[in-house]
Amino acid sequence: MSSNDFVEVRDEPRHRHRFANACARVYDVLVPPGDTTLFHRHVEDTLYVSIAAATVRDQTFGEEKARTSPVPAGISLCRPHRAEPLIHRVTNVGDGNMRMIGAEVHAAPVQTSKQPLDAPGHELRWETARLRAYELCLATEESTGEIDYAFSGLTVALTQASLAVRDRGGLERTLVLAPGDVVWHEGPAALRITNVGLEPYRAVVAEWL
Repeated sequence: MSSNDFVEVRDEPRHRHRFANACARVYDVLVPPGDTTLFHRHVEDTLYVSIAAATVRDQTFGEEKARTSPVPAGISLCRPHRAEPLIHRVTNVGDGNMRMIGAEVHAAPVQTSKQPLDAPGHELRWETARLRAYELCLATEESTGEIDYAFSGLTVALTQASLAVRDRGGLERTLVLAPGDVVWHEGPAALRITNVGLEPYRAVVAEWL
């Protein structure tokens, strides 16, 4: 195997860089119908959040056979690429765009939370050694009440939303989000999140451990 046969994920053109900090590097994957990525390598543990339902063919480098499977919108998972590096390419064999947010886990924040968040609207979905993932759901005009995000992490919007976010000092701002928009939270922070939009709001909230 030669490094000329594949690129690093940061150099794969369909994996579009969004932002990076000391804890994470976030990218936005967009593969149109019928398109295929280059063979590319993942070496960092990575959070994946599917934004749009798709059907993909995934081929591991060096293997002739590829796996074809549906990817539902809204699913999230963490793959341990530090321990199990992956070189693969992905083909969108469905009718719509394949879109996914990827977030590499580079380091743990200075402050982390020992216990999972127990707050209105948040449901713990899974936990690994480096991440916890919650599904955040708010009906129209529903609020979380004041909650403590005693951690740093990433919110990935799954739906269109208008949110009123108020901090402990009473400062309020409005966030207008589209599916696939991301917000990094530098914790700890006390917040009240209210859905002031016209539709229910869904998001994945990932907590760095």
